[in-house]
Amino acid sequence: MNFSKRRIARIHCVTSLYLYDVGKIPVDDIFDAYIKYQDNLGVMADEKVYGFYEDLLKKTVENIKLIDDTISEASKRWDTSRLYAIDKAILRMATCELVVLKHASVSIIINEAIEIAKYYSPDEEKGPKFINGVLDTVADLAKLK
Repeated sequence: MNFSKRRIARIHCVTSLYLYDVGKIPVDDIFDAYIKYQDNLGVMADEKVYGFYEDLLKKTVENIKLIDDTISEASKRWDTSRLYAIDKAILRMATCELVVLKHASVSIIINEAIEIAKYYSPDEEKGPKFINGVLDTVADLAKLK
């Protein structure tokens, strides 16, 4: 598979958010581990990939309460504590892009989250659909559409 540089950064961010949430690993430790690992693979050598990944992860963690509150509001009919951790990480990352960073179009951000969910969500069928619905509501609530 040949992913865009931004998709690679988003996938790294989702993985890091999963480690942050489930593993309770501090963000600085995640950065250190990822830099070492990616340097060995040569994947993160691209400064644009790493810069976007770093900014997205930091902003998501810095704004985690706002992001989680926004996700909860957008998914009122679903108990967010019952979400798969990886789906939550995808929602957090994309909500940060939509609400905090606002650097890409709504359709691109939602599409990227759906595509990542197709690969990583434990529920290949419902996960991407659920993420699409929640993010669409997030965009409506934030008056981004």
